[in-house]
Amino acid sequence: MHRGAYDHRVTRALILSEHDLAGYEARFARGEVPSALPYGAEAVRDLGWETAGVRLPEGPVATKLRQAAEHRYGGPLARQVLGVPRAFRSDLVLALLETQAGLAGRLERLHVPPYGNRPLVVFSCWLADDVRRADTATRRRLARRFASVDLLTHMSRHETATLVELGISEERLLAVPFGVADRYYTPGEHARDIEVLAVGQDRGRDYATLLDAVRGTDLRLQLVCRPENLVGLQVPENVTVLGPVPLPRYRELLRRAQVVAVPTHDLSYPTGQSVALEAASTGGCVVVTGTRAMRDYFSEATARLLDVGDAAGWRATLLELREDADARERLGAAARDSVLADFTCDHMWQVVVDRTRALGLT
Repeated sequence: MHRGAYDHRVTRALILSEHDLAGYEARFARGEVPSALPYGAEAVRDLGWETAGVRLPEGPVATKLRQAAEHRYGGPLARQVLGVPRAFRSDLVLALLETQAGLAGRLERLHVPPYGNRPLVVFSCWLADDVRRADTATRRRLARRFASVDLLTHMSRHETATLVELGISEERLLAVPFGVADRYYTPGEHARDIEVLAVGQDRGRDYATLLDAVRGTDLRLQLVCRPENLVGLQVPENVTVLGPVPLPRYRELLRRAQVVAVPTHDLSYPTGQSVALEAASTGGCVVVTGTRAMRDYFSEATARLLDVGDAAGWRATLLELREDADARERLGAAARDSVLADFTCDHMWQVVVDRTRALGLT
């Protein structure tokens, strides 16, 4: 760990990400992604940080070598290795997400430069859930990678105890309010003509419950997911499966939806919060599974929250909201106000930067 004060007017931050940052900004300029950097991290530039990334060599030989090395290592490796020269010139390393910090975290623990003698901040998503599911050997491996990081952010306060058990002191943990690109996900100008929309393709989605809820009703559901999300499930005739869609199309669907449904399993992290908050940012009426983690983001004032696996509750709620436009509008307006107040990318990164300063990392 590193607690020394860094007396720079500007903090030079190396960002480790699965994306090439210059390429990501170019995609943003073309309207293909909602922010200039992943997770809206460009916000740190207005908070006194300069950002730099690592570009991977292109070509079939370089790609094959990288894939072989990462397969042998068991995770992303190339940017952490190729980022060593840049890390030596940086004041701080920021990993987006924990998968990008495995090697850096181990070198941090062993005090091996450059990662071992400058602050390492890890913006994590699934780590607590991975720890909860892990066997003893995997827990030890995760501890070796992350127990010595200077700051590890996570997306729900209910994950803190699990991460403390892994060996990360509570002082070095930050339950950050996840933020979305509110300047991109704005209300639309056209009528909301999609009765129910569900979007998402991660391991936390519970489409079995949602499909059971709409089966045998005249509710019309549009579903954006991958085919593997529906393996073993019978899709009713009143459900239209769209498959993955480009970002502009996704935003259009959110803006057109009368209700956005986010059914999930109960995981350590708030699975589904991205879609739920992006829908809320457009002023949409959101119905979510009210897991402990999701309740960090939504209350009865901003969404309808249902129990895990409660198909009957989903059915009754969706049918009720279809007939109650006033309730939909009220919930949507309250949800958008909540996002703008507490769940924007700007707010999220302000919280992170403030903590790095409080810990003496910047």
